[in-house]
Amino acid sequence: MDVIVVDDASSDGTAEAVRTSNPEATVVETGRNVGFSRAVNLGVKRTVGDVILVLNSDTEILEGALSALMGAFADDWALGIGGAELLDPDGSPQWRAGRWPTPFWLLAQSSGLGSIANRLPGRHRVGSSGATRSGAVDWVSGAAMAVRREVWETSGPFDVDYHFYCQDLDLCASARNAGWSVAVIPGFGVLHHHGATISEAEGASGTFHPAHLWADLVRFTEKHQGPEAARRAVAALKAGAKLRLAGRSVGRVFSRDRDAWDRGSDGFRRGLDALE
Repeated sequence: MDVIVVDDASSDGTAEAVRTSNPEATVVETGRNVGFSRAVNLGVKRTVGDVILVLNSDTEILEGALSALMGAFADDWALGIGGAELLDPDGSPQWRAGRWPTPFWLLAQSSGLGSIANRLPGRHRVGSSGATRSGAVDWVSGAAMAVRREVWETSGPFDVDYHFYCQDLDLCASARNAGWSVAVIPGFGVLHHHGATISEAEGASGTFHPAHLWADLVRFTEKHQGPEAARRAVAALKAGAKLRLAGRSVGRVFSRDRDAWDRGSDGFRRGLDALE
């Protein structure tokens, strides 16, 4: 098994630390911040295995996960992409997969109503959500994504024109169109410190970056469903964003940390502006 670590112009000594603690790993230094997709593509070029495992820098592989992963690919030759059972650091299930975004889903995402619904008691008994789903799905999270090399070579690499999101949806869409299956692999457990990377970027709101996410969702929709679908996506995202901002203007009155609240609201305003 070859281990490739791509250091995308970090300034904290990561490259040297990896070389010292894991001399068997290959460290690729980009020299400048080239972005997630380009960094992954550079790393994959250095791999030789039949299965490529892409991991975010804020993930931890659990014991037994790699055995489950390799067993799934060996048992099912139609499996093109396998996703992890992502978990929060406290062990609770994290959003890991789903179906293709619909206008209703986009509205729920940009408004925040989807997050509220997922916290309601009994929500996961009603249907299989992206936080509990295993088995066949439309897409899996790129935070911990295993790709058969043949799929990467014919349906990849990651599209570098996305800001930060949707590379995973895009690759899964291309793989499924080519006849491969996509699934969350039972037992392939990975802890994900969700948002640890993007939360520090200017314009982020909590654990995600609205402007990047919403623009990338529109680009994904247009690429795979066409301009008319993209226009519907923009309309749904705008409506949701306006609803969220209206709610936040009321919620500000009750906030204990109004500076933090205002920074979050500013991120959503930037997201709305990105849709214009």
